[in-house]
Amino acid sequence: MICARSAVMLLKAVVSLLLLTASGLAQGTGQRLILDSQYDVNEWPHADEERPTNVSVQMFINSFGSLNAANMDYTVDVFLRQRWNDPRLVNAVIQKDMITITSNELQSKIWKPDTFFNNVKDAELHTVTMPNILLRIQNNGDVLYSIRLTLTLSCHMDLELFPFDDQKCYIALASYANTEDVIDYEWASVNPIDLPDQLEIAQFDLLNFTCKDTTQVFTTGNFSGLLVYFNLRRQNGYHVLQTYVPTILIVSISWVSFWLDPNAVPGRVSLGVTTLLTLTTLASGIRASLPPVSYVKAIDVWIGTCMIMVFGALLEFTLVNWLANKKIINHSQTMFKIPSLLAGSDYAETKAQEEEPSAAASPKTYITYARALDRLCRVIFPGGFLIFNLVYWPYYLVHQYMALPQSLV
Repeated sequence: MICARSAVMLLKAVVSLLLLTASGLAQGTGQRLILDSQYDVNEWPHADEERPTNVSVQMFINSFGSLNAANMDYTVDVFLRQRWNDPRLVNAVIQKDMITITSNELQSKIWKPDTFFNNVKDAELHTVTMPNILLRIQNNGDVLYSIRLTLTLSCHMDLELFPFDDQKCYIALASYANTEDVIDYEWASVNPIDLPDQLEIAQFDLLNFTCKDTTQVFTTGNFSGLLVYFNLRRQNGYHVLQTYVPTILIVSISWVSFWLDPNAVPGRVSLGVTTLLTLTTLASGIRASLPPVSYVKAIDVWIGTCMIMVFGALLEFTLVNWLANKKIINHSQTMFKIPSLLAGSDYAETKAQEEEPSAAASPKTYITYARALDRLCRVIFPGGFLIFNLVYWPYYLVHQYMALPQSLV
């Protein structure tokens, strides 16, 4: 009887030694992990208790890339940290209270949640200089699993107020194969989303974020998941310098034609066509960076108005040139009396024409009317553009700052 017991004890010692050797050394001298021979990596930790395993999730946003409006996505570099308790690993660490596993072979023998991102387009696991994976096991069975990922995530954007828009982008994660009776995700109670102190996002300000739990319902079952929404407000400086200031200058240059002689055809045509083509080229560059949406954006209103102003200046020259070259057959054809304010230097000549229609000094064309129209447009076009600006800027700026007034604290 005693011999049998000794043989059993010897056999257990040999098995333990073999398991210990197979598991390998962990980080630090003397730290080792012993897995029970009945440990099944395909079975969740609380299967024997017939309840789901609670997985606590925390994210550190290492960097936040700019939103790509054309593709409607954005890129983030995150440390995804997941914590859970595995009762099968209680007292599995010998000689130490905690072990950090770096061996890929041993990591594959530990049960881990099959987390995936619902709205991911592309993902990359960092492997320089080694795979950026941390698996830490404590003697009470608590497990920390941290990985560093670069994710390109989809983000549906409403560009109606572009470039005075606010966007709400999100990260959605869940279990791919295990339903909610196997894995139950929850956000960490402290700092579920951790951000660096000096986080910079090109063209955007991060106002705040909101974390929530969710349940995703599919034909294959109900899956526990998590959501985090990032509220972002676009900065206006880039578009003001690259779009609004150049277009204001282009529109202003088109008004120079009102000071040229109505018969200066080459100069006025060249000026009108050049400003129109320049504005068209600038508008094409803006459209290339945006998706082909069906609704009108704030930038479309601006570019459209600028094109109307430039094209209107070109059409005004057409009318002025026609008047300047239309001959007066008889003086009864004069259209109306030109006010002295618009007549300018032509006032004396116009008055003589009205008093002595048959005088030899009377003009043979409607040149005085053409010049008067030019003088009128010198006021109407800048005044109309000024009124448009007084309506455009307050309207869109107020809408931008009313949408998401809260800031990230």
